[in-house]
Amino acid sequence: MAHPFGVATVETLTGHRTLTAAEIASTNIFSFDPGGAVRNLILPAEATSAGQVLFINNSADADEVITILDDASGYTVCTPGQDEAAVIWCDGVSWFGGVGSGA
Repeated sequence: MAHPFGVATVETLTGHRTLTAAEIASTNIFSFDPGGAVRNLILPAEATSAGQVLFINNSADADEVITILDDASGYTVCTPGQDEAAVIWCDGVSWFGGVGSGA
């Protein structure tokens, strides 16, 4: 049976990163290494993301936080630190998220 979610390999960030609606249409599980700094991860517009559920892992090798933000207001949805993961979902109006152990 095919896996219901698309999975991306670990991506090392060199700056802030914006996820697109096209990316999350095919990939729901992401793993990011912040690359030695605190990084922002900006989510796609809520209107194009209704019903999406994302799993985002912080695979940092040091104390580096990924600040996950909504696209329009810059509202902080959640902040997974080293060895933590976030589950994020969208109702078409807002993004919501929670953080737990990713290790």
